[in-house]
Formats: sequence, C-alpha cells, structure tokens
Amino acid sequence: MQRALIFLFVAACTVFPLAALASSLPSPPPGAVVFNNIDERGNWSYCHNRGCAGGSGSGSYWMAQHQNPPSRDGSSTEFFNSGVWANALWWQKVGPRDSARNFLWDFYFRVDGNSSHAAQALEFDLFQFVNGYNYMIGTECDYGSGKWDTWDEHAGHWVHSSIACPRFSPNTWHHIQWYMTTNTSAHTYTFVTVVVDGHSYPVHITHSAKNLGWSHNLGVQFQMDVNSSGEGYHEWTDNVKLTVW
Repeated sequence: MQRALIFLFVAACTVFPLAALASSLPSPPPGAVVFNNIDERGNWSYCHNRGCAGGSGSGSYWMAQHQNPPSRDGSSTEFFNSGVWANALWWQKVGPRDSARNFLWDFYFRVDGNSSHAAQALEFDLFQFVNGYNYMIGTECDYGSGKWDTWDEHAGHWVHSSIACPRFSPNTWHHIQWYMTTNTSAHTYTFVTVVVDGHSYPVHITHSAKNLGWSHNLGVQFQMDVNSSGEGYHEWTDNVKLTVW
C-alpha cells in the first residue's frame, strides 16, 4: 500500500503485542496545550493524486464539515473517497510546538456500510516538524492484513505490527486514542500506546526522523484508501482533540 504524503524516514522498530482492557495512557501535566475540536477548524488541506496521497488518483473525493447527523457534539466532519485503488488525504496544521515531546491524540470516527467491502485501509497520522526534521507518526488500520501498521519510509512500505485491527463495525462511533512521543535530540519518534474502544495495546515502535528542511509545524491527518472494488465509502470524525506537552 502506498503512503499518504511523501515523507522520508530511516526506521527501526520493536513491537510488543498483547492487549489490555484498561487504558494505560498518561495524564497530561498542568500546562499541557490542548487543541479541541480540530475537526471543526477551517482551512483543511487535501489531495487525491499519486504524488501526494499515493494510490491511483482515480475516482472522486470530498469533505463536508458541520454534519449532524451523524455527530457526537452536533458537528462532525464527513469524508468521502471512491475509485479503484484510490487514496484521499486530508490534513490540518495547528502551528509549531517545537518543545512538545508527548502527544495524546484522541478522536472518534465512524464509517458507513460500504466500508466493509470497499475500504483498503483507514489511516490516522500525527506529525511534528522541528528544525527541518519530520517526525511523521503515521498509522493505519490495514483491512487487507487485519493489523495496525506504522509507516517505514526508508523501506518504502507499511510495517505490520502484531496488533490486530479487524474491520470496524459500520454506523457506530469508534474511539481511538494514541499516545506518541518524539526525541528531537536523537531525531526519533515512538508509537507508545493505542487504545481502541477502551482496549489498550502497548505498541513501542520507534522510527527515525528525516531532515527534509520543512517549516516548523504540528498537525494531524486522515486518509481513506479504496480497494479494487473502486466503490466509494464515507467516514465521519468528531471530537478530534490533540494534547501536547
């Protein structure tokens, strides 16, 4: 499967599987910066072509904000993608936070019935750019393998973890929480823990960042990949929150 944006990594990883029923996420300290309702922010960026999102570039895609229903808080954002092996990517930058080393990314999403047979992967990424280095903490639920993946740009492909990610049941809200860290001295970033609908999984996968000279920034992104069916499907996101310290 191809990448959302063209980011280069030099990667090394260690995986520790197994699941827990209770969340093992840290509590943010006083002074942590919280970005609430990112799904409701304006000026989202997006792409659908091979050079940006990968995939075939076929089909159509769009996004529509302030949807209700469905929503949890009265205002969700809806994404749509279609086309044979087509990928569509949407991202939101919240501004530089160079001193942040800890990231709690918390969001809800739901998919429609078509996703069960039309989706190839659902991608959820966090990125931080510091002093030219790109800390792209890219994750996806790979419907093809049934695993959570992290992106290894150096090898040029997704790396399957040992953590199962079966197809998400449609027409219901799912809750995803990621805890990630960066080490800007060593130029590395780590996927620490993912919590899926209340089930916590230790991840502990570390990759190295790459200096591409990009401007300082922080943000999140969502990508929808379609399989060989080419059939379109919808995804909604709501209560998208990022806490950093």
